[in-house]
Amino acid sequence: MPDLAKENSKAGLEAFIRYYFQLLSYAYETGETTRAKELSSESCVLCADLLTAVATNYTEGRWLVGGKYQTPVIEVLWQPSAESQPAKVQILQQQISYQNADGSHGREPTAAINDAAAFVGVFTDGAWSTTDLGVIR
Repeated sequence: MPDLAKENSKAGLEAFIRYYFQLLSYAYETGETTRAKELSSESCVLCADLLTAVATNYTEGRWLVGGKYQTPVIEVLWQPSAESQPAKVQILQQQISYQNADGSHGREPTAAINDAAAFVGVFTDGAWSTTDLGVIR
């Protein structure tokens, strides 16, 4: 984790958000979800759903191609006295292809996305965690 992402500050939260989405990208690339789970609180339903879906698609020899995240715009809505800190994030994600153990294509690919998301983080015990994540429609 970048040092800046360990700070309880507006810049620290922005760095944490970028790092968190890098972990999600890594999960899509490898099926390894452990670190992203560690940084997601149990209250983040979408976080759990995303990581469960990734893990499921890496069972029985299956794997994913694509799914890399980018976060070109992060707007932290810093509230100095608040317990949790919100942000708006532009999320780009590459198309995801689903591969079976024999190399054949699984289900239909998931299209690339360019969405806005609401992100909520909380800084406790010297570290950030993701407490909520949702698509803004």
